[in-house]
Amino acid sequence: MSDTKVVAKTPMHLLKQDHRNVKELFAQYAKLEDGDKTQKDSLWRQINEALTVHAEIEEQLFYPAVRDLKTDEAEDVVNEAVEEHHVVKTLLEEMSGMEAGDDQFDAKMKVLRENVEHHAEEEEKVMFSQAKKLSREVLDSLVIEMESLKDELEGQDIE
Repeated sequence: MSDTKVVAKTPMHLLKQDHRNVKELFAQYAKLEDGDKTQKDSLWRQINEALTVHAEIEEQLFYPAVRDLKTDEAEDVVNEAVEEHHVVKTLLEEMSGMEAGDDQFDAKMKVLRENVEHHAEEEEKVMFSQAKKLSREVLDSLVIEMESLKDELEGQDIE
């Protein structure tokens, strides 16, 4: 028998993994030179898909579960997160009509990165502590639903 301990996957684990992945994509984008429009476009498409899928999973499944805790703090943190998603979605929509690598596009990418990184940090500190109050059954169910929805959404045409 192996001595390795198996840690149960949680919704917070899945979302934190998404946060790390998109932060890495932003970092790769930031390292590119002005003329690297092909690579910038490729990374932009990956960032757009990752954020769109992630936001959908949170809004359809994770946020309602946290809201169901029926505490003032849970309600406040979910309401704020929904508004932060609105800002991100607005930027994504504006950027979809632009050319990756243009000056204005790169400026919006920087603002997008700052917004997303702030949102992820706050979510991990505040919302995840609220989510830990959910029952094991709810958390386990959320993992299954979140993985299923992610599989369904990934690869769909985002633009």
